[in-house]
Amino acid sequence: MSETLRCPDCGRDNPVGAESCAHCGFPLREPAAAAPAPPAEAPATAPEPAAPSPPGPPIDRALLRPFRPRRPRPQGSTVALQLWLVFATFMALVVIGIAFKANVERASQPIEGSSAAQLAEAEALRTRLEKDSTDVEARVRLGDIFYDTGNWPDAIVQYRAAVRMDSSLGNALVDLGVAYYNLGSATEAERNFLLALKRDPHHPVALFNLGIVSEGRGEPKAALEYFHRALQSNPPENMREPLLEAMARVQKKTGAAAPPLPDGR
Repeated sequence: MSETLRCPDCGRDNPVGAESCAHCGFPLREPAAAAPAPPAEAPATAPEPAAPSPPGPPIDRALLRPFRPRRPRPQGSTVALQLWLVFATFMALVVIGIAFKANVERASQPIEGSSAAQLAEAEALRTRLEKDSTDVEARVRLGDIFYDTGNWPDAIVQYRAAVRMDSSLGNALVDLGVAYYNLGSATEAERNFLLALKRDPHHPVALFNLGIVSEGRGEPKAALEYFHRALQSNPPENMREPLLEAMARVQKKTGAAAPPLPDGR
């Protein structure tokens, strides 16, 4: 039997009984195996509950939050947003272009029944109104062009805009009433003729037209009174003959005679 103990780690010889290698310190003795514990006997009585352990240090609740790895933002969302912005911008430009085109077409739309001179004047008036929509004179003149060509709805639009800005426009109120009358609205026509009379109680055209409205309603006495007042209000020369014809027509229906005009008129 050898009197030395070889170190299994470095291969050096050590004296028998050495605890560890004198050269490398490797342990030369294996630890003794622990004796097996005897089988536990069943307790005769229930064990006493263990005393509660003293509380430990406070728990950092941040450590209890579930870990959520940072996810890279998908590139598709940014691209989609950019595409949507481009599409929205494109559609806005399309809408603006359509509106601009509609305005140009409406502005250049020929007026039915107008002459070349009337159309040219209408274009110039529209240009003025694009620069200043409160231009009352341009409104009235454009309404006159629609009136002269029988475009009653367009004439109403222009006259109404004008009298909103200047309620003293008696002639525009009368023409507005005529436009309504020609569209079949005698009540609205009468209202505008009466408004014109408030501004000028001797407005011959307003009086004549009120006579026409009254005659159409079957009110010959009221019509004769309006016609007679119109003759007394120094009407234009081209209105005198239609007035006299209207008075004769009503007198024939009623058998009444109008009072004589002053100064033998």
